[in-house]
Amino acid sequence: MLKSCVSAVLLLAAVGALSSATAAPMAPQGAPALSSVIPVQGWGERGEHCYRLRERIREVEARLAYAPPFERPRLERRLFELRGEFRGACRRY
Repeated sequence: MLKSCVSAVLLLAAVGALSSATAAPMAPQGAPALSSVIPVQGWGERGEHCYRLRERIREVEARLAYAPPFERPRLERRLFELRGEFRGACRRY
């Protein structure tokens, strides 16, 4: 009986200690410092365009996987066009 009471008290103390602990730092934190990383010139628009092209290619590939036979030629042609545009605009060499 005494052994179970002692273990229950220890368990409650451990749970209480864990529940009162927070992940916040003890010292107050200020605003984060400005980043010293300089973005590459022109990457923003180009990166966004390439990201959208990649997403469209993935979407057409997913649709092509379950497309009925009469729709496949149109989707394959669109996929070919998107891949060509991606190669021309987003690949360096």
